[in-house]
Amino acid sequence: MHNMKRLLVAGLVLLAAVFRTGAQQPDIYQQLQDHPEYLDATDYLCPTGPVALTKAPKGYEPFYISHYGRHGARYAWQSDLYDKLNEVFSKAASEDNLTTLGLSYKKRFDTLYPEVRYRTGDLSRKGWQQQQELASRMYDNFPEIFRDNARVTARTSTSTRCVMTMSSFCLGLKGRNPKLDIFENFGTSFLPAILPLDNSNPFKEKSFQTTPLSFTETWEEYIERTVDYRAILSRLFPDVDKALPREEQWNFASYLYFFAAGMRSLDTDLDFTDIFTPEERVALWKIDDFQFYAYAWPTHLGYRPIVDDIIARADERIASGETGADLRFGHDYTFLPLLMTLDVEGFGHDVKNPDDIPVWCQLHRVPMGANLHFVFYRGKKAGQKILFKVLLNGEEARLPMATDNWPYYDWEAFKKTQYKPVMGEVTEVVKTTVPEVSGLCPDPAGDGFLAASDEDGVYRVSRTGETSAFFVDKAGLDCEGVTVDPATGDVYYIVERKQEVRRLRAPDYNQSELLFVLEEGRRTNLGLEGITWYKDGSLLVGNQMRPNLLVQYSLKDGIVSRRELTGTSEIADLCYDPVRDVLWIADSERRVLYLCTPEGEVLNSYPVPFLDNGEAVCVDHANSCIWMGDDTTSQLYRISFDRL
Repeated sequence: MHNMKRLLVAGLVLLAAVFRTGAQQPDIYQQLQDHPEYLDATDYLCPTGPVALTKAPKGYEPFYISHYGRHGARYAWQSDLYDKLNEVFSKAASEDNLTTLGLSYKKRFDTLYPEVRYRTGDLSRKGWQQQQELASRMYDNFPEIFRDNARVTARTSTSTRCVMTMSSFCLGLKGRNPKLDIFENFGTSFLPAILPLDNSNPFKEKSFQTTPLSFTETWEEYIERTVDYRAILSRLFPDVDKALPREEQWNFASYLYFFAAGMRSLDTDLDFTDIFTPEERVALWKIDDFQFYAYAWPTHLGYRPIVDDIIARADERIASGETGADLRFGHDYTFLPLLMTLDVEGFGHDVKNPDDIPVWCQLHRVPMGANLHFVFYRGKKAGQKILFKVLLNGEEARLPMATDNWPYYDWEAFKKTQYKPVMGEVTEVVKTTVPEVSGLCPDPAGDGFLAASDEDGVYRVSRTGETSAFFVDKAGLDCEGVTVDPATGDVYYIVERKQEVRRLRAPDYNQSELLFVLEEGRRTNLGLEGITWYKDGSLLVGNQMRPNLLVQYSLKDGIVSRRELTGTSEIADLCYDPVRDVLWIADSERRVLYLCTPEGEVLNSYPVPFLDNGEAVCVDHANSCIWMGDDTTSQLYRISFDRL
């Protein structure tokens, strides 16, 4: 074992020299040198020991924890893994097709097989003990939260190992304070907050925004260039093709990896990693990481119902003044996309190169017993804002939002970025005579709108549809978007055919002034389509596609940033909302309205199938609605929104 560890460290040193790393996460390959057990990936056991935490801000005290946890250590989850290993090794032994190492492996496996054969997916004894230790750590870190009669609710998926995990965790809390009011429950009605995309969830969302992978390499291609799995099998079987059909060889090699990684979850000292070289263990770990990322990333925004539940239950506790905790127990395939959705510790990074996946998607941080805590603090003085911090596996973690006192964040500020508006019905359809509505913004003169026409310029439109010319060129003006500076009243518009951004100064609006020309998208008829006033004297401008580009332009400094977007198929129009500090993007190709960060990262999506060619969007907080314009019909649609 000591020699194997030295070889592993030496191999990792070489690998670290050639693998690419990212700036926002610690060097994962250095971590592997220090902690080779991380190669167990999601089979790694979450540590349960004490962790140093930052003191509460002066005058604040913790009062509530919102928790999502993965089940504890378990036996292998693949239903046929143990039997498949037994079948292949038994057959090979009967055919004298085992090497010396293969015979050693079979001997070790045979001592374990009777114990594990019928336990696939079960919580292990270590998993049971682990959960009580994690509960004790939570109690020790925040005893103020678990005073007598504090209320603790626990919910879980219907998986047996999750139910047992919940029971063990709650038993651990009860053991520390028998007077706690703890209620455990499971059932279908809790699935939105536990397993939002599970097929058994009758409330499963179907309209969430998918996020396609930013690379084209397939998992199968990645396997072929990453590991020689036949070399692994040849150490066990003199005739690999006799032991296994070729089409089963990779799957069996992966079973050997998972079986070895799962030993730490069981009460055994047996080790099965000696069949791999150090480089092979890292390669298999990378392949496992690729598969997890490729599975989770495209649908991770579908796990927002968990975030909604965290917010709703926290607000209930804040309003009631109760102390205690809300506990949720689920699986790794939910825990990982939840981290992506919240972008905890950079997990929300859109990976462009598969070799960078381990830098951003570190599977040892989704271990057996993984846990995410939102810990809430309130001030002792009336009127003080609610603060919270996030713990990932007991350690203080970062969110992608500003704070002047990390690890503490402003709860209300967090909700503005995470608590998504809820789209209601179309409450009004307004007919206009604007030739092909292609952009929309508030009228600087008061009630009503300015509407861009991709035929001849900008029109003024009342809320009942009366239309008049604002700045029109009947000779033709391919105006695809319009916006206004709320401080000065200056109007800005874009001309797609020429890729121009232009200004009309208040109050006369009769002289058009060229600000800049965007070179990207020229001569494509897929150029400038959206413009919106942003902040700090700047505009956001959107190029429709090829490239799907979001440009920030400062009136003082010129173009300050360019970002090619991947979450939308195009940019048909833009509207920045300073109340929420978010950006709305209309996508007429998909007939979807996107809620995004100002950088264009998709936060939520709202299908608008009633629009034939939705190319205009304008937020109207005063009336709790969003207006969208249809280029085909020149009609404006008033769409109601809750929590806008």
